[in-house]
Amino acid sequence: MLLHNIVLKDQVLDRWRWLLDPINGHSVKGTYHFLTLVDAPPERGLFDDVWHKQVSSKVSIFAWRLLRNRLPTKDNLVRRQILHHDDTVCVTVCGSIETADHLFFTCDIFSRVWFLVLHWLHLYFVPPIEIRCHLLQFCHLAGLSRCAHSFLRIIWFSYVWVIWK
Repeated sequence: MLLHNIVLKDQVLDRWRWLLDPINGHSVKGTYHFLTLVDAPPERGLFDDVWHKQVSSKVSIFAWRLLRNRLPTKDNLVRRQILHHDDTVCVTVCGSIETADHLFFTCDIFSRVWFLVLHWLHLYFVPPIEIRCHLLQFCHLAGLSRCAHSFLRIIWFSYVWVIWK
């Protein structure tokens, strides 16, 4: 169904684009260098993405806390000894431990909202289930303009804010 509207053309070059080196493409050496580079972790710009001029400061602060795993989820409250270790089940009573990653991307109830957002945007990809990876992948989709990346950041922050509230 996802490929129903796709039309293949013989005259058009179709190829994958490697974001780490869009000019030369993928290489084992480039991948090794990226994974072992100590000075520039892959998330170095992640926290810069949080402070967006079109996102309210309270949403940016919330996203910053989310990326640092500082929200009062049940797993964090247990770790801080505010809740008993037996009280970690998700608020939706799905049986999973309530973590930020679970609430936003793997919970049966809340992840449906994310699916609807992706459907509305006509984006189809397999989203990662870790918050940091999800933000990096979603806000920096290949082939989109800088303006589109900015728009996607606003949507991502709005989504996590709405789900939390």
